[in-house]
Amino acid sequence: MTAMIRLYCKTLHRGAITCPECESLFEYVESRMVNCRLADEKPSCLQCQGQCYQSAKRLQIMHVVRWSLPRFLWRHPVKALQFKVDEMRSNTILSSRRTGNIK
Repeated sequence: MTAMIRLYCKTLHRGAITCPECESLFEYVESRMVNCRLADEKPSCLQCQGQCYQSAKRLQIMHVVRWSLPRFLWRHPVKALQFKVDEMRSNTILSSRRTGNIK
């Protein structure tokens, strides 16, 4: 998420460093991830049943992700691959929860 926010800010806000608005968004996301009640079993935020973001912040994050994801795939292919692997891992965790086969 850090790389997506930085790419978004660097391109749209035209700064060499992250602007205060984007920095506060990153700090918000980081605090929510650290304090997540699901901890290690957490699926990707797109598939999580219990949304922990406030609605205004969720809209802002969705905007950043929608804008930066296509560019992120091109500029950071390794991180994009890690993102996809994490997403697939969270899908298997969700499916095991639904069937009751939690390891």
